[in-house]
Amino acid sequence: MAELDLTNIVNTSVATPAAGVTAVFVDTDKKAKIKDDGGNITVLNDDGLHALNVLTNGGFSVQQRVATAATAIPSVSTTTRAGQVADRWAVTVGNVTTPLWTQVDTAAAVETGLLSKHYGKITQNTNAAKFILSQFLANEDIAHLRGQKVRVSVKIKQFVGSNANYRLGLLQLTATGTVDVCPAFISAIGAASVEPTWGTNLAAITPDAVPAGENGTISGVALTIASTTGWVRSSCVFTVPTDAKNLCVVLYRDTLGAASDAVGIAEFQMTQGADLVDWVALPKGVEFNRCGRYFFKTFTYGTVPVTNAGVTTGCVKWGAGIAGAAAGTWSTHYFPEQWKIPTITLFNPAAANAQVRQIGATAGDCSASAAAEQTTHSTAFTTTPGASAVIGTILGVHFTADSEFNT
Repeated sequence: MAELDLTNIVNTSVATPAAGVTAVFVDTDKKAKIKDDGGNITVLNDDGLHALNVLTNGGFSVQQRVATAATAIPSVSTTTRAGQVADRWAVTVGNVTTPLWTQVDTAAAVETGLLSKHYGKITQNTNAAKFILSQFLANEDIAHLRGQKVRVSVKIKQFVGSNANYRLGLLQLTATGTVDVCPAFISAIGAASVEPTWGTNLAAITPDAVPAGENGTISGVALTIASTTGWVRSSCVFTVPTDAKNLCVVLYRDTLGAASDAVGIAEFQMTQGADLVDWVALPKGVEFNRCGRYFFKTFTYGTVPVTNAGVTTGCVKWGAGIAGAAAGTWSTHYFPEQWKIPTITLFNPAAANAQVRQIGATAGDCSASAAAEQTTHSTAFTTTPGASAVIGTILGVHFTADSEFNT
């Protein structure tokens, strides 16, 4: 039995091999690697989670806030990330416009060039405008990437309108920012072919390189992607600054889109290292739990949070602890652990307001309803039942717990 001994060598000293040839070597970090004829270096060691997508819901499979059909993006803004679409993703616009968001399921009609089951589609509406799709990452999810190279990749497809240029970028919250506090996202989105003006302490990280064989061209502080009528993967490598506090991936249109232009976005990922990593979807339960650290709702998965959804739609229920119209009824309810104390929003299940509903006795709205004693995994509700209430009269309310970065 023979032993193969390889002398450590700096990867930059390994010449790019001829076409059809692959070089095998051991880098100075003691890891076995290969360099292909395109100059791409891949680690042969089993590095475990290196290939895990750092982005949450990069396949746009989890969508709890908005309907899956083409829907006007609620709360969309020209300066903030308030336009939440698929979980963890937000849309910011550059004009007084309300673009549509659609979650597309390819189960019944598989699309050539896609490995993911779902994708998102942004359709311009009412006015020509640029848009930015973004995900802001908590410090706990990116701390291990500081000083490291990462590869960001995405697939896009132009559905309606002329092929156009899009920009793929990576932002950092700089050392002068406050960790895990997203500032106002932009102050200006910029005219056609003009870079957005990012918010205070947000700075674009200039890409290092485009892996050989990948689509896209580095221009300034982002990767320019020319869309086509087919799904094409584009990617580039970035070096994360050692003092970055948070990261934010962005995909934005470089030119104004016409009022009906539509582009599909799929398989968005960021992985550690410069290696080419094909898309692999996480199990749905795992992805759903990752999303749950930022958003929870009592509604069924397919129901967008709304008042007057009905008292039999899964709202939380409890028995009144006090008879009659007396203040002081309490109830505590739990949800999956979130990354920080969330904002609690109440939805009356039987009327268009934010009051707890008295379901038993004489049905009607309770008064003085409020959330109290919020933690990262629970909230209490205080309310005043109606005059007909007795101890044990059923009360109910829907609620959401939201800790997303939406400024």
